[in-house]
Amino acid sequence: MKLIYLSTARIPDDWAHTIQILKMCEAFAESGVKVELVVPRRAKTPVDDPFVYAGMKENFAITRLFCVDLFPGTQGKFFYWLRTLSFYLSAWCYLLASQYDVVYTRELPAWVPNRKTVYELHTISPIVSKMSTRLIQSRGIVVITEGIRSELISLGVSTEHILVAADGVDLDDFSHSESKEAARKRLGLPLDGTLAFYIGRLDPWKGVDTLYAATRYLAHHVRVVIMGEGEKSLKELQQTHPSIIFLGFRQYRELADNQAAADVLILPNSGKSDISAKYTSPLKLFAYMASGRPIVASDLPSLREVLSEKNAFLVAPDDPEALAEGIRYALAHPEEAAKRAAQALGDVKRYTWESRAKNILSFIGNKSR
Repeated sequence: MKLIYLSTARIPDDWAHTIQILKMCEAFAESGVKVELVVPRRAKTPVDDPFVYAGMKENFAITRLFCVDLFPGTQGKFFYWLRTLSFYLSAWCYLLASQYDVVYTRELPAWVPNRKTVYELHTISPIVSKMSTRLIQSRGIVVITEGIRSELISLGVSTEHILVAADGVDLDDFSHSESKEAARKRLGLPLDGTLAFYIGRLDPWKGVDTLYAATRYLAHHVRVVIMGEGEKSLKELQQTHPSIIFLGFRQYRELADNQAAADVLILPNSGKSDISAKYTSPLKLFAYMASGRPIVASDLPSLREVLSEKNAFLVAPDDPEALAEGIRYALAHPEEAAKRAAQALGDVKRYTWESRAKNILSFIGNKSR
């Protein structure tokens, strides 16, 4: 089978969705499918080689198509849509001239050939709601949470047309991490004391404001370390939150070693937005589970699909005191924390990219009969 994975993403990039796309292409190819990743030819990427960037086998092809990429990096609406629509036109022409069995895509369900298309949805937007008829006419829909599945059913999509497949992890990436001491030395972190890590984008719906506020309720020997970037500069963030250590963006291939520096890992997602409460299946969640470190996370339906009181410490979302108390409790009860971390490490074996790809390919095969 020939599968074209179609995406508007800049490949590679420092956003988590690019890792998800690359890892799924690798996993599809490992399952015996001929895979071609079709993306826009962007003027600027953070690094040159996506296979090195994501630590992957070079077992699939990457085709870069023309797009109008003025002022690379800008997120202004005009330049975004100019870039996106010009790529859509290139991709439409490319698909007309190509031989393939399936188009697999996370893009809007309005323009790609439907009979051979499988859509992967990570949210329910107004556009998705309006295009629900196109979704119904596609070969199938893959969603990352039960929350998305429920909303699609309310839009008239049949249960048999939907597969729920949470995001995943490559366990090999986390099998030989550094020691805690070596990781802290490399990152320039204090060797003594206790470090609570957050790794990821600093977007409001990810609950970072709650984490910032929670530091007021932690003991002085507990330092919060944040590894990631957002709209504000690291200099501005450090000035605003002097007790927090901000390390900025780090390459994905360092993730296992960086997590090894932590005593506890924090997932403080907000419950104020649907994307966080119902739709998200964070890559960091599965990476955290693979680390062997205890996890303190917001108690939300989206996260409850994977986490429980057996493999994490769940706290009320958007509550700095509750988050701080969860961190304190996990640190004060090391035997219980170790037990839950071991449970998470065992549970995450069900969420590999390989098993996800096989599940999706089986779904696609059944839909074609």
